[in-house]
Amino acid sequence: MLSRWKVAVITGLFAFGALSFVLGLFPLLADIFWILWFAGCGACILALVLTVVVPSPRTASNRSETGRRDTSRLETGRFAANRHAPRRSAADSADGVSQP
Repeated sequence: MLSRWKVAVITGLFAFGALSFVLGLFPLLADIFWILWFAGCGACILALVLTVVVPSPRTASNRSETGRRDTSRLETGRFAANRHAPRRSAADSADGVSQP
């Protein structure tokens, strides 16, 4: 459910974090500076975590339709052409970097 609102929630958290940091600079709010500072840090950290953890809406809809990850791209292009090709090891390449 959160994946549908991912962009709005993350944008709101970053906006709240920035607002907290800016409000913390005003001398009139010096009494609650640390509260604003930690609230801003917490909001930005939570936004970063949610950015990585919550799937994007398109990925979530693909998973819910099929019940598993969309692997159709693995059967097209160079993957299908090289399906039966022998695998190379790192020792096979001259520079020590393995090629797919």
